[in-house]
Amino acid sequence: MSPGGVAVVIVNYNGERLLPECLGALAAQTLAPAEIVIADNGSRDGSLALLRAGHPGIRVLELGRNLGFAGGANRGVAATSAAWVCVLNSDATPAPDWLAQLTAAPRDERTWALGSVLVSAATGRIESAGDQYSPDGYAYKLLRDRPLDDLPKRPYPVFAAPGAAPVFRRDVFDALGGYAERFFLYYEDVDLAFRAVLAGYHALLVPSARVTHRLGATTKSLARGRFYVARNSMWCAARCLPDAAPRRLARRWAVELRSNRPRRLAPVEIAGRLAGLAGLPRALHERRAIQARRRAAPGEVDALLRAPDGLR
Repeated sequence: MSPGGVAVVIVNYNGERLLPECLGALAAQTLAPAEIVIADNGSRDGSLALLRAGHPGIRVLELGRNLGFAGGANRGVAATSAAWVCVLNSDATPAPDWLAQLTAAPRDERTWALGSVLVSAATGRIESAGDQYSPDGYAYKLLRDRPLDDLPKRPYPVFAAPGAAPVFRRDVFDALGGYAERFFLYYEDVDLAFRAVLAGYHALLVPSARVTHRLGATTKSLARGRFYVARNSMWCAARCLPDAAPRRLARRWAVELRSNRPRRLAPVEIAGRLAGLAGLPRALHERRAIQARRRAAPGEVDALLRAPDGLR
């Protein structure tokens, strides 16, 4: 690992019930983080009191208002000084050797992110063994709901490190401009990963690095998630997908509307798509700049849009 170790940034919003377990897991690491920064998005619960009383050595950025996950993470990363930084969800609990396993992984000069296997807190099975992106305009999780025994033994390249605990090279994160803050919540990680792929980088999934994840514990609202995914997935495709075919994307979005459950949230999903359409002119304007900075050859991008053999 580069000099300076790995900083950990946690974005917090009313996460009083989640922070003790997350911070306890960081304290138990066999390789300690270089620093821990909590970016607090204007919490109104007892989060800040808990941190002051029980964790006086942790730096807390009191942002005063909810800037979304993307805005909070960007400010947290900016406050760190290490060469690598992890943006860790407060509902994630890393195994004791998590950071040691990540830092020991072999990588090359084009490796910009290190990913961990997310283990479902509810089932003990794989939640994500790498995040992938389909040319149809949606992200999906590798080996989801499969047993841990199905994991490969060696690290392998993926489109994106799973979003609950990605570790980034700070210099690349900064060069890419960080997370797109207008996404606010959801798909900001996919969009950032896509911009890294277009710039010629790849992520590496380290199967021996494990993080238990309580999926959805930080947002709690299904409706909120459905809205932001519907809107932001449109913006991500418009900004980043090299061969964005409108009819192909529209067919996929229609399939999602028919198949997503619960059905009572269909109006919320439609509202998200309409918001996506309203923001499409800006997304297409941003697309020009993103694609102009592209350094990866078409074959390199296509390779990372295909799931590794046997891992779909």
